[in-house]
Amino acid sequence: MCNRELVQLQEAHDRFAEEDAAILVIDAQETFRVRDWRDKLESPFTFLSDPTAWVSARYGVAKQIVVHDEWVSLPSAFIVDKEGILRYAHFGRGWPMEERATPQDLLAHLAE
Repeated sequence: MCNRELVQLQEAHDRFAEEDAAILVIDAQETFRVRDWRDKLESPFTFLSDPTAWVSARYGVAKQIVVHDEWVSLPSAFIVDKEGILRYAHFGRGWPMEERATPQDLLAHLAE
C-alpha cells in the first residue's frame, strides 16, 4: 500500500465503519518502519508488520515488485469475513495507481 492509497482509505473510514468493517494494513517491512509510517500519516487503522513476508506469502503477494530500489509485496486488498473466510481478493500488478483497489471497490464488495 502506498501513501496515496492509504489516504484514500482514510477518507472513506466512516463508510467502512458503517459497514462494520475493520481495515488492517499489513506491510512486509520491519516493525519500526511500519510504526513510523503509521505515525507519519496519523492513520486510524491497525498496522501489522510482516518482515518475513509470511502473511504476504500466504496470500500470494510476497515481495514481487521493485519500488524505489526495494522489493515490496504486490499491491493487494482482501476482504475476510468474521469467520475468517476470504470473500474477495484484488491483486494489482504494481504501478500505476489504477492497479489498486479503490475504497469504492472494497465497499461495493462488502455490500455483497
